[in-house]
Amino acid sequence: MKYQVLLKGQPIELPRKEFELLDYLASKPGRVFKRDEIYRHVWGPDIIVGNRTMDVHIRKIREKIGTHYIKTVKGIGYRFDF
Repeated sequence: MKYQVLLKGQPIELPRKEFELLDYLASKPGRVFKRDEIYRHVWGPDIIVGNRTMDVHIRKIREKIGTHYIKTVKGIGYRFDF
């Protein structure tokens, strides 16, 4: 299965977790998602991952689509903007 998004008409392939993370954030543009909420939705309530796992995935997504779409809200989480 392919996980891809179109950015300005160009396909960008993403690993599954990056796609799920981007899809979740983009589902409600402008809304701030808390970190624990993102972990529960993308990784599941019973999955234990390191504290920096989300940050690494966000960094990789930003490298692929640009830095201006996903904003860090310090001390809270992340927000997707157009």
